[in-house]
Amino acid sequence: RTPIREALPRLAEAGLVAYIPNKGATVIGYTTEQMAETYFVRASLESRAAGLAADRMTDADAELLIDRIERMDPLVHASDQDEIVERGRLNREFHEHIVKVSGSLQLQTLLRSVSQVPMMIRNYQAYGDTFRIRSNHHHRDILTALQTGDSLWAEVAMRSHILAARNAVLQGPGTSMTAGAAPNEG
Repeated sequence: RTPIREALPRLAEAGLVAYIPNKGATVIGYTTEQMAETYFVRASLESRAAGLAADRMTDADAELLIDRIERMDPLVHASDQDEIVERGRLNREFHEHIVKVSGSLQLQTLLRSVSQVPMMIRNYQAYGDTFRIRSNHHHRDILTALQTGDSLWAEVAMRSHILAARNAVLQGPGTSMTAGAAPNEG
């Protein structure tokens, strides 16, 4: 009970639960508007991080990102839960590394809280191969921008990638296939 009691205020601070001391906690649901705003905030923050990272990218950083992209490639056709979870983990590592390379501790902190929102995770498996493939193409564009040191391109590529994910989530699985976006890929 103690670890749970200690975790509840942190979950409330992250916006995941409504916590009332001595009363209990309730998981917070998100409206369509809140989901859209969360993706917009994430796109703004993470695109800034990509722009900063373009000036700081090393060969070792690029190799790590290449590794994550290549390891995601065979998982675009993932159908079982373990493969889907692995692809999500690799995607998260790709994005987190870019934020880390940015050198901005403030962006790292802010993005950790925005990226933990449950709706970023919950819809991932509802989407199929088409947008997962497109998402990895987006990753390659972001990587190319970072490797060339083009901060503006890196920012635009990252923003496009995350906003495409937003559109896929908000439109739902049926519509997202024609929109060409990947939900939790952003």
